[in-house]
Amino acid sequence: MKRNFLTRMILHFLGMLVMTFGIALSSKGGVGVASVSTIAFAGSKLTPLTFGTCSSLFHGFCFVSQIVITRRFTAKSLLQIPMVYLFGFFLDIFNNLLTFAASNIVVGCVLVAVATPVFSLGLRIIIGADFALAPPDALVRTIGDKVGWPMSKAKFIFDIAVVSTAAALTWIFLGNPFIAVGFGTVITMLMTGPMIGFYTKLFPFFDAPKAEAAEDVQPEV
Repeated sequence: MKRNFLTRMILHFLGMLVMTFGIALSSKGGVGVASVSTIAFAGSKLTPLTFGTCSSLFHGFCFVSQIVITRRFTAKSLLQIPMVYLFGFFLDIFNNLLTFAASNIVVGCVLVAVATPVFSLGLRIIIGADFALAPPDALVRTIGDKVGWPMSKAKFIFDIAVVSTAAALTWIFLGNPFIAVGFGTVITMLMTGPMIGFYTKLFPFFDAPKAEAAEDVQPEV
């Protein structure tokens, strides 16, 4: 049975809820966060802004960067706009609800190891919904298309640039490069791919038909 636009949108936001809960949970470990969240986490430590607000700003930067690189604004791009705000909104909600923090590095690593499967499940649901790419992922694809790199290479270079920038910012201004980047970042990078593969086999019903990609359909009313 084909899934309509509304169903995929609901699945996407369900995945976003699960994913942001996983990110908020991992941030309580104090041993680093997922690579794509390192700049936002560093920003929350360098400014009065919340982790969620910094995440929205980073996603907004990625969205604007796509427009600058491609020099065009399409209807497909509109799907990313609510994600810019909702991602940060959900992240702040969960960050405020989770009031605990790891007491030492061992507990922190365990907490991240528990949070990563949650984060990965949310990402799996988003991928399966095939609704729209998150702004950072869309920027990675835009860069890859522009310079002729495969998605994997563009993603690797993007992650290195983001993690390096976050580490440099906290090192320069706070004297510690491991506030946003640490064992938790490595754990997330190592576990996310295998966990998504595991969830893909376990939950095949999350996949939307390829013929009904978000950019190929109109909302059903």
